[in-house]
Amino acid sequence: MRKKIFLDTDVILDVAFKREPHFLYSQEVLSLVEQNVFSGFTSSLIIANCYYIISSNKDDKAAIKAISKLRSILMILPLTDKEIGQSLSSDIKDFEDGIQYCICVNNKITNLITRNITDYRDVDINMLTPQDFLNLEETRKIIETTFNEK
Repeated sequence: MRKKIFLDTDVILDVAFKREPHFLYSQEVLSLVEQNVFSGFTSSLIIANCYYIISSNKDDKAAIKAISKLRSILMILPLTDKEIGQSLSSDIKDFEDGIQYCICVNNKITNLITRNITDYRDVDINMLTPQDFLNLEETRKIIETTFNEK
């Protein structure tokens, strides 16, 4: 079974807008998901937020293209009332970050890839920047094993 990773909004937008210096690391993480090295997930809330931000900064056509691409490589997990309640009662100060964390926990995803790791304190899953995720020894071994088998 492939390792599950959850991608936060900032990682997706780094790729959509080619934001430096983060673009290369975020792009590499998405590329590894696309190549089925890792199982990639995000939430319906993140997809909606990305659509809004991309369409506001580019246009609807670019947003539709980006979201269609994301849907082809990521599993989109639903936001439910359960996560809203859990986020409201959590110690995570940012409501939206709390939602993403709760979605991960409820779906047994132990790696949340984000550049916003400082908002997550004392959580029981791995909060990693794209660069830190790619530099993990475990990640490097998975990548090496996958590409040596091909």
